[in-house]
Amino acid sequence: MNKARLSLLQTAVRIAMVFAFTWVIARSLLYFLPGDPAEYLAHETLVDIDPAVLRDRMELDQTWTHRVFSLPRSESLVTGKPIFPLVRDAFYNSVALTSLTIAFFLVLVTLVLLGSYRSSRMRAAADAISVVIASLPVFILGPIFLFVFSLKAGLFPVSHHPVLPALTLAIYLTGFWYRALSRRMERYLPISAISGAHARGVPENQAFFRYLLIPSLGGYFGFLGSQIGTLLNGSVLIEIIFQWNGLGSLLTDAVLSRDYPLVESTLLTITLVTLFCLQLGYWAQDAWEEKLS
Repeated sequence: MNKARLSLLQTAVRIAMVFAFTWVIARSLLYFLPGDPAEYLAHETLVDIDPAVLRDRMELDQTWTHRVFSLPRSESLVTGKPIFPLVRDAFYNSVALTSLTIAFFLVLVTLVLLGSYRSSRMRAAADAISVVIASLPVFILGPIFLFVFSLKAGLFPVSHHPVLPALTLAIYLTGFWYRALSRRMERYLPISAISGAHARGVPENQAFFRYLLIPSLGGYFGFLGSQIGTLLNGSVLIEIIFQWNGLGSLLTDAVLSRDYPLVESTLLTITLVTLFCLQLGYWAQDAWEEKLS
């Protein structure tokens, strides 16, 4: 077995082990809850049903082994709706929000890094502003943007639109990424080939991208993969502020309403998404380092 196949097999085993662990935990949650979950849920206003029927629907009469090695229910415990369309729609919304966030963030951080490289005044301003942006929590930045761009300027709808929440997340991330990449570029600059590029007459912007920014990225691809996974899993506060129904808000609503089948399905989906994005980041990082070496 060659090295590539062995690495792929190890990756598949690692993902399978983490997912299996999450599966066991998710399917065992009901057994760890104090009291009788069916009795507790039946007496809440959201669910008006006999506890015996509810206990059967929650599969509490099954043994632990049977429950762990069986699939979760396909209907919501609270609403009775199929779970797959709920998770699918929330996933699509999370993908849309994450895609816009990454696109805005890459453009913003690249422009700020280029401006700070070409101007010392821009660098000083970017350093100061990045501290402020990185220090502002999204639950403060989001309402500010909502007030300015939606209520006052009228540029975006108040809710159910991905552009403004994506812009909020992108600006928040730009503060962290600018500081990390700018410090990395400062350390790499003395050993870079950018001075030779200047001597050969290479245009300034081209020299910046080819001989400074791209080689400085290094191990940040792995971190970017985890960042994408985090965004796909749901930025709960942003989704609540802008009423964007992604995976984060779906899981939060399911937990608050004690919709256990929906909690299980959403949690398993989030686990798969996270594992895939992390591994994708590692693969991109390895490919990038191999290309530069």
